[in-house]
Amino acid sequence: MASEQLKAARADATDAFAPDMTVETALEHARRAFALKKYEQAVEYYATALELQTRKQGEDAPETANLYFSYGKALLENAISQASVLGKEQPENGDEAEGKLSGTGANGKGPILSFSGDADEGIDLFGQAAIAEEEEGEEDAEAEDGEPEDDFNAAWEVLELARAIYEKGKDEDDEVKMKLAETYIALGDVSLETEKFDQAITDYSEGLALKLDLLPISSRQIAEAHYKLSIVLDLTSGRLSDAILHAEKALESVDARLAELHDGIDGKLLPESSREAKTDKKGKGKAIGSDVHADGVRRLTRSQMEAEMKECEGLKEDLALKVEELKTTPSEPTESAPAMAAKALDAELNAQSISVPGQPAVVNDLTSLVVKKKKKAAELEAPAKRRADDGEGDGSPTAKKAKLEEDAQS
Repeated sequence: MASEQLKAARADATDAFAPDMTVETALEHARRAFALKKYEQAVEYYATALELQTRKQGEDAPETANLYFSYGKALLENAISQASVLGKEQPENGDEAEGKLSGTGANGKGPILSFSGDADEGIDLFGQAAIAEEEEGEEDAEAEDGEPEDDFNAAWEVLELARAIYEKGKDEDDEVKMKLAETYIALGDVSLETEKFDQAITDYSEGLALKLDLLPISSRQIAEAHYKLSIVLDLTSGRLSDAILHAEKALESVDARLAELHDGIDGKLLPESSREAKTDKKGKGKAIGSDVHADGVRRLTRSQMEAEMKECEGLKEDLALKVEELKTTPSEPTESAPAMAAKALDAELNAQSISVPGQPAVVNDLTSLVVKKKKKAAELEAPAKRRADDGEGDGSPTAKKAKLEEDAQS
């Protein structure tokens, strides 16, 4: 169930617009605003659409899950943009091409690669110019001074509502299963931005597992999921080797995509059927909707394949550099500094107490010094002992008496 705070926000957004606003018109405005990166407006329109829809169908209706997901994504993007405005690192160019480094996230933890295609929620981004011209005369709403953390928390809550609904239908429909995977990835994004790395690892891993079950290795969505998981693992102490593994998997996925694009340009790909057969774990045939693999190469024209090939070449180069960077990263210590110091001291003391044959004695080895002193004392006592055995040099009374008796007898 949505919190009272979210319900109030949705109600406020609904009251701010015309009373004759419908779910369809609110969604149309929301998608346009999101495509143009006017995330604050997108949040308001999605909130309106969600409020109108839940009044009719209830908050837990399956039809509401997609709206929760879109609303949560808008909240997340708005929080990231607000965090950047409030002084965190921003990309140098917000309109960089797909497949290139697109700046840092709100957490400022490093560059993020873009793996997504052109389509987003069914929006024709090639029509952005016309949309921008249509809205050119409109005044932009003044941004309110809100805390990004509030939007991050709201995004998490809304995406969790979507996840709970998708979870119920994931075994019945592969398209629902794919939406569940995307929701997990979005939840991972929220946790990454708020530096809850353990939770991000969990959500990214869940999303990746679902996508691997639905998509071929050549899908850019697979490469993106591996890459995001690599990022958060790199930020987690003791997980460097796992970060390298997933970065390499992302690179393998992009290589597979390039090979498939080459086959497509050469005309070696078979025509895509409207629905592909898949065998589930129980051995039963199961049809996969065409929308599940929306970024399939077979759907692209030759010019689109050539354009994407250039993008993937850029992605491959960036990923190769990322893998090399991770491999040259010094391993982080797994113990605290005091523990490491105590361990080193203990090892040093143990080393000093052990005498190794054939090796020079350590200067601080007190045992070796004691041995040397005993040896020297023994050497000094040896001549005296030998003289005593010979009866020489002994000035004791007993020795003198024996000597006089021996002389008298002779």
